[in-house]
Amino acid sequence: MKRSVILALRVLLALIFLVLVVGQVFVIPGFATGSATDLPEVAFLAGPYTVIGIMGIACVQVGLIATWVLLSMVYRGAIFTEHSFRWVDVIIGAAMALTFLTLFAGVHLLFVVRVGGPGLYLAVAAAGIAGASIVLLMMVMRGLLRSATTLENELAEVV
Repeated sequence: MKRSVILALRVLLALIFLVLVVGQVFVIPGFATGSATDLPEVAFLAGPYTVIGIMGIACVQVGLIATWVLLSMVYRGAIFTEHSFRWVDVIIGAAMALTFLTLFAGVHLLFVVRVGGPGLYLAVAAAGIAGASIVLLMMVMRGLLRSATTLENELAEVV
């Protein structure tokens, strides 16, 4: 892979990571404070939902770090090793955790707190479908990496 493409991707990953840190530190706590003031009937949820939001962003950050490591392995030409599977598994785990957090918060809002309407039902369903799709896509990508690694090892034995 070209060095310029890897450099551009690293710059974008770093920018996304920084934007997520700003979201964790300023946006989510500020939104929670404002929501608690505007909606006193659900103010008691501001703390727990702030934690869920920060944890959700942390899941995305873990996936970005794993992607960075995999990108470094591509640059070194060492992607077709057993070590790379650990990082793909980290991405799968982070996506599963984020999907669980999102579904938990949505189901809690809809069926326990009984806040929201059809839009929230749709958002929860979309989040569940999107999360499951990302997890399944990463599992397929892991299988493709497994096949490519096996072929690479077999080719190394032949040569």
